[in-house]
Amino acid sequence: MSTNPATIHIAIAFDEVYVTPVYVLLTSIFSNNRNSQVQVHAIATDVPEAEKARMVEFVRQQGGDMHFYVVSPEVTSGFPVPGPDEPEAYITMAAYYRLFFPRLVPQDIERLLYLDIDMLVIGSLDSMYQTDLQGAAVGAVMEIEVPLRSEIGIRRLEDYFNSGMLLMHLPRWREQQISEQAIEVIVRTPKEVLLYHDQDALNVVFDGRWHRLESRYNLMKAYIPHDLARRDLRTYLADKVIIHYNGRNKPWHRACINRLRFLYPHYLRQSPVARSSRYMPKPITKETLKQLVHSRVMETYFNYPKIGQLWRRLKRGRIDS
Repeated sequence: MSTNPATIHIAIAFDEVYVTPVYVLLTSIFSNNRNSQVQVHAIATDVPEAEKARMVEFVRQQGGDMHFYVVSPEVTSGFPVPGPDEPEAYITMAAYYRLFFPRLVPQDIERLLYLDIDMLVIGSLDSMYQTDLQGAAVGAVMEIEVPLRSEIGIRRLEDYFNSGMLLMHLPRWREQQISEQAIEVIVRTPKEVLLYHDQDALNVVFDGRWHRLESRYNLMKAYIPHDLARRDLRTYLADKVIIHYNGRNKPWHRACINRLRFLYPHYLRQSPVARSSRYMPKPITKETLKQLVHSRVMETYFNYPKIGQLWRRLKRGRIDS
């Protein structure tokens, strides 16, 4: 397996429910990284062998390669995951698999870019992949949408990162036994305290000793300006590299409120599963509907200035009267 600097090693983990989003993610990666040799490392549970073979064939057609690994169910037995009726039910056991890649991939790989499957890559990964991590075992982006986690020892928001994108320096990761320590945290910590699962565990282990990457490499919803208008999207996205559809409703749900959700069908149409339905079934609760309506109203307000002007006049009229 090549260790050439032009080779980018990417890790993903998923189960049978998310096969379509995985194809869309892979399509986005290869569409925007034509000059790089991409090697994909995957852990997939309950995915038929025929589907895995189809995925490998697609990746090879794009000039890359794909390798599947297996994690025994016994290894993650007892790891907490949300129940089917809980708000975070979209989080499955696959969320923990990122911890096992450093053990599974070949030892000659120095760097591994882990990506959640609710992401899209819309730019070149090369510059970020070669980032000087200044001695750290991981590069990541600060999470700004979670409360202060003093109960797990995180007392400064700027010390807490999102684990959806992890640029791992594997020799340092292994030397510091990051995965082993994180698993120990998961096992010994009550699930009521470990609210964000593997992300909390990794933050406990790193304790702020991680390399800060720019938000454009893991662009979460909270980083997107609330007043971003459609006419400004092209300029805004020009330097962005990885879009992260974090949160409960993804771009394959009708209730998605992420301003950049339109990028998902763009890459879906280019993927091998282009004929698949864009949407996965998911019930819309009253609270979700309220958020959805508010989001769409605000988008209309900023997308169409004349409507915004009319709305402001109406508000002034009510105040004056």
